[in-house]
Amino acid sequence: MQKDYFSQEVNRRGTLSVKWNPKTIQGIAATGEAEPFWVADMDFLAPPEVIETAVATARSGVYGYPHVDTKEQLFCSWAKKRHNWIVDPKRVVTCSGMLTSIALLTEMLTKKGDGVMVPVPAYQPFLRIVRNLERTLVAWPLLYDEESHRFSLDWDKFAELCKQAKLLIFCSPHNPSGLVFSEEDLTKLTRIAKEHGVVIISDEIHADLSFKAHHSLLPIAQAQGCTAVTCMAPSKTFNIAGEHYSVAIFADRKLQTQFERRLEQLFLTENSFFSTTIALSAYEKGEPWLEELLVYLQQNISLMETFFRKNLPSLSFIKPGASFIAFIDCSKIIALVEQDALANPQLYDSKNSPNGGLLSRFFGLRAEVALNDGTWFGGEQYRSFVRFNFGTQSQHIEQALIRMQKAIQFLEETYSR
Repeated sequence: MQKDYFSQEVNRRGTLSVKWNPKTIQGIAATGEAEPFWVADMDFLAPPEVIETAVATARSGVYGYPHVDTKEQLFCSWAKKRHNWIVDPKRVVTCSGMLTSIALLTEMLTKKGDGVMVPVPAYQPFLRIVRNLERTLVAWPLLYDEESHRFSLDWDKFAELCKQAKLLIFCSPHNPSGLVFSEEDLTKLTRIAKEHGVVIISDEIHADLSFKAHHSLLPIAQAQGCTAVTCMAPSKTFNIAGEHYSVAIFADRKLQTQFERRLEQLFLTENSFFSTTIALSAYEKGEPWLEELLVYLQQNISLMETFFRKNLPSLSFIKPGASFIAFIDCSKIIALVEQDALANPQLYDSKNSPNGGLLSRFFGLRAEVALNDGTWFGGEQYRSFVRFNFGTQSQHIEQALIRMQKAIQFLEETYSR
């Protein structure tokens, strides 16, 4: 692979990309002119071998129903090679998108009114799943140390909330905090869940992008006698999120049979021709690309750490242990942003950006940087955070940070007198 593969420009404007769609950006950043650093897909070309597969598939000219006898085994080979996890192919169910699987499992494992626990801040669709299915959301707030700017699991709160829940939707590695959980963490989690009869759905979509060893929850849950399902996908790993392809891995055969039956009832048992060929090509040939990607992402993290320390001391970059998204603590500037909003109510009018919040509007308007507002991850208690997607070329990150620095200087010069 060429040395500058990840630094080369990729023009996504004018494509079908939701990340780069001006109307969507307007909805969170109050201006469609803001450069997108929000939704979790990357601006890098997929692995060359995957692109070659996609081109060859397109050129075949016939896009019928796919059938691959070895797709479960191919995933198992990946799990063994990447995570030293031995998976029985018979326990693997191929699905479309991760959220479809999680929603179906939530529907199967609970009934209306049942408590479903979700650690917060949370990937927002988890919260929507609970509400859409008319379950009771049991929010499990992560602990946040305002000195070290680190999140952690609140074990006492977890044991207490288990009494109110039948199901836990867990995200490992965690989005948006960037936490990567140790084997000890997962052992404790599954032991407590078992004691209270709580079933766990573990979303491990960012597992392949961990910067240190990833431990899948399912085998640990098995050892503890805790019922769990692990969901994984190549989508974030290889930047093919638009091709909905995922897997659900079971230890409980009865639950697996029920899940497969539900997929059949809803005619959700088939993946598309393109998603299948692209996903399998990624698992089979994409690892060298992934290794280089992980190096590039960690270089981007170092760039951001250095820039924040030298030029943005009023913001706190929460260093992630995985993937390409990071939370930023903006609590030191929130009062100044509130003053800016009071002085310019027409700019900050929520009607113009219904999917945003105070901080996403500020950075959109004043820095032309589109970020996910912290409120998207669990409400007003996270209003002092934003999430930054650094899965893009480092030169764009640096330029965005410079604009953010200037925006904060504007705040301080205008409202700190």
